Amino acid sequence: MLRIFIGTMASLLGWLPQAAPDLTAWLAGRTAGFSGVVLVGRGDAIETIAPYGLADRATRRGNTAETRFNLGSINKTFTAIAVAQLIQQGRLSLDDPLAKHVPDYPNRVVAARITIRDLLAHRAGVATFMRADFGTASVAEMVRLVGSEPQVFEPGARQEYSNGGYILLGRIVEIASGQSYADYVAEHIYRRAGMTASGFVGKTEGGQVALGYFSADAEGRPMMGGPSVGSNPPAPGNPAGGGYASAADLFRFARSLRGGRLLDARMTEYVLNGTFAAEPKFGFALREQTIGGRRFLGNGGGAPGVNAEFRFEPDGDLTAVVLANSSPPAATELLTDILTRLTGAR
Repeated sequence: MLRIFIGTMASLLGWLPQAAPDLTAWLAGRTAGFSGVVLVGRGDAIETIAPYGLADRATRRGNTAETRFNLGSINKTFTAIAVAQLIQQGRLSLDDPLAKHVPDYPNRVVAARITIRDLLAHRAGVATFMRADFGTASVAEMVRLVGSEPQVFEPGARQEYSNGGYILLGRIVEIASGQSYADYVAEHIYRRAGMTASGFVGKTEGGQVALGYFSADAEGRPMMGGPSVGSNPPAPGNPAGGGYASAADLFRFARSLRGGRLLDARMTEYVLNGTFAAEPKFGFALREQTIGGRRFLGNGGGAPGVNAEFRFEPDGDLTAVVLANSSPPAATELLTDILTRLTGAR
């Protein structure tokens, strides 16, 4: 069986679509109607990378192993790791109030009570939704929009998923580092991890990415489920979601995070294990999942036309990535089924 390794060999050979023999037949049956890419790796070797379906139905352009997909909220993990790097450098602290780093936040009273820990853990009480009109706004402009919304609850009172909180974290990264969010992540995460096909894209880059296909309600608004009637063109992302990456790049990210190439040994241990040991768990935008008695970490993203998932073993060698250009639960269910099969849980 041919294995492709991270590093020089990968750059010379390219990412060739292939699948380990024991998964080939099973995937062929399980992926009927699926559109996206499946990747399974052990250690630093990719054992399976298999594309399915079409990236652009109008032109019949197929998905390939190199196709870039909208990651949705997986971008939050990059934001959280950027925060961890700045904490490691002493530029931030988990208990710093928002007001310390974003003194012009519209709601100054609440900014003094929200901490970085609250933002990471979705316990800050800021706006819980993603504004559809962000467009090409800067992160600073997004913060003003988020901060103009009413506070949902008192900081620390409970845990409720918040896109707005990660917009604020992205702005904190900018101010603490002196770089734009996109530049910081490109230099300190993508480049360090060897992620050569990751980042934000514009509407003119459609040939490199998969369009997201979704259904619509009676008023034509995108929604989950039902037959596909429209597609999402590439659009700018932000610290809370919407960046693009290939499956191989997410594999590289997972291996780099686990291997201590993004954080030092102490911070790597804290991110992968420490924040899951006590309440409130927040995992630096990593989810904890046990399948077949084995512990996995990762994250996922979902929206109309978008579903992306990745998981890796912090104490083992298995990594799985499933990216889809259709609505949830296309990638979510397939990734769970793959890990269930590979761990012998079923």
